[in-house]
Amino acid sequence: MRMVMRIPSHRASRGVSFVNLVQQLVYLQAVLLSSIGASASITVLASSSSSSSVAAAAAVRMNQSEPPPPPPMAKKVEHKMEMFGDVRVDNYYWLRDNSRSNPDVLSYLQQENAYTQFLMSGTKKFEDELYAEMRGRIKEDDISAPERKGPYHYYQRTLKGKEYVQHCRRLIPNFEAEAPLSVYDTMPTGPDAPTEHVILDENIKAQNHDYYSIAAFKVSPNNKLAAYAEDTKGNEIYTIHVIDAETGAPVGLPLVNATSNLAWAGDEALVYITRDETLRPDKAWLHKLGTEQSSDSCLYHEKDDMFSLDLQTSESKKFLFVGSGSKITRFSFYLNIAKLEDGLVVLTPRVNGINTFVSHRGNHFFIMRRSDKCFNSEVIACPLENTSETTVLLPHRESVKIQDMQLFSDHLVVNEREEGLPKVTIYHLPDVGQPLKSLDGGQAVNFSDPSYSVDLLGSEFSSRILRFSYSSMKTPPSVYDYDMKTGISVLKKIETVLGGFEASNYVTERKWANASDGTQIPISIVYRKDLIKLDGSDPLLLYGYGSYESFPAL
Repeated sequence: MRMVMRIPSHRASRGVSFVNLVQQLVYLQAVLLSSIGASASITVLASSSSSSSVAAAAAVRMNQSEPPPPPPMAKKVEHKMEMFGDVRVDNYYWLRDNSRSNPDVLSYLQQENAYTQFLMSGTKKFEDELYAEMRGRIKEDDISAPERKGPYHYYQRTLKGKEYVQHCRRLIPNFEAEAPLSVYDTMPTGPDAPTEHVILDENIKAQNHDYYSIAAFKVSPNNKLAAYAEDTKGNEIYTIHVIDAETGAPVGLPLVNATSNLAWAGDEALVYITRDETLRPDKAWLHKLGTEQSSDSCLYHEKDDMFSLDLQTSESKKFLFVGSGSKITRFSFYLNIAKLEDGLVVLTPRVNGINTFVSHRGNHFFIMRRSDKCFNSEVIACPLENTSETTVLLPHRESVKIQDMQLFSDHLVVNEREEGLPKVTIYHLPDVGQPLKSLDGGQAVNFSDPSYSVDLLGSEFSSRILRFSYSSMKTPPSVYDYDMKTGISVLKKIETVLGGFEASNYVTERKWANASDGTQIPISIVYRKDLIKLDGSDPLLLYGYGSYESFPAL
């Protein structure tokens, strides 16, 4: 379900709002969720009368005296397709052109672009104003929350006036490998701090390309090399490069026709995935540095065109997992990084309707498994030496959906959803070598807002520090470190919103409404407290979406 409703206000708003992209607006958003899943969502935004007039003015062409040309009409070319005895006719199949070179298709697109430019010719000034205001909300000169990896802090830097990021690192002063992480750790940046080193500057790489994107950037386990997946055409067909992390010099030849899925298999090998002629990720490869791509070993070829491959690294960094998934089915293989010569081994077999995601800790694999019977997923474990022998750690619950899990040397963290809200629950695990059994008494992480979004981020496997991202309708995207032993949470980074935004000016609430079938529907609301009357006369913008079990980012 998708619905949008805009109601002009009878009065102009005052002050500064959170999403002031057209005029000063009062921001109201509501999210409609089912009690345990995402069946729908709605957003409500109060708008001023001036914003309506600006939007109306923007729709007027600059040269109103000139009559608009007729819109381009695509020609019809009969094309028959037969499947399961049913014949369908698609008169516009000729527009499909994966090569992007068909002159008829290109000509038609050029006509469409010209028609659009004519109709929008009067909006250029308004577009420039919108762009300037949107960009004025963004702090361009910024860095991400530093992440410790070995003796370095890694982070991304953005520069004012630049479109792309720099991938950077700094040495950790007086680094001790055995020193435990603390939520209070910070990266020194003063004059006496170690010098910042730019491993890769995307701005320089992008200079000779009309389009440029890096979708993966991964440093080798020994911190000496970096691999990244580069797209210079916008077709999501990537080229993988390996460089020296200190000098930036290329290491070996690029790997072509790849997806952005890549992983280090030790310090001298990569696993990556390539696409078939329909752009489906279908093959997983092992590449040893210093060799030609033509000599790479194909670890697995997924021949069923209903399935696509993906790739993950275990938090322990001891295994790689190649997954093959379709709409309701997903199965996995594992690759022991210490025994690459063994190749891929089946971990969870292909069973229709069974969907699995896997990881590793100690002498067990951990598996998040969904099925028709366990539609909200369960977490099970199996010994490395006998993957058919399973133990249920977290059973299926009809009112709680398990969305993700993350393993540490001493903890299992699960990202769940209950009554439409995300939850982060931490379970202490027995020492490696001790038997695993059903886990009870998980420790929930508490959040201050009544509705919010939270996602697990990369953390050091051997530490007790959990890192997660957090945001709400009045809280900009933030990064926290959470001590799983003490329960202490420390803010490491919050996105700066320029233009006078103050979170204290806003109130967010969560209420319940009855659907026509009696289902209780949670509704999340945010508004500027000095502009709202709450007497039924306030204007609203209502947004709704409910498909693919998708949740709005709050």
